[in-house]
Amino acid sequence: MSNQYEFLYECDELGLRLRCLFEYEPEEIGSIEPMSGMKLEPDYPEVWTLVSVFLPNSTVDLSGVLHPDVIFRVESDAAIYFEELRGKRYD
Repeated sequence: MSNQYEFLYECDELGLRLRCLFEYEPEEIGSIEPMSGMKLEPDYPEVWTLVSVFLPNSTVDLSGVLHPDVIFRVESDAAIYFEELRGKRYD
């Protein structure tokens, strides 16, 4: 199961605000054989995947034309933002 989340990114290099949509897949812990404790399935970490990038009032997806370094920074900043947001929910 996956969910979509929005993140507004201030792109200083381009002087633009970008509206970024991410797909979230939560962490999954693989099953363990009860008698032996042997792992039957692998564990999977949570994953944040950048799906689309828009200018705030646009419907044109820019994700295919952004430089890979910009995409990397968006994904890195979004991961920190979503982690902080999750931490605030549990405080």
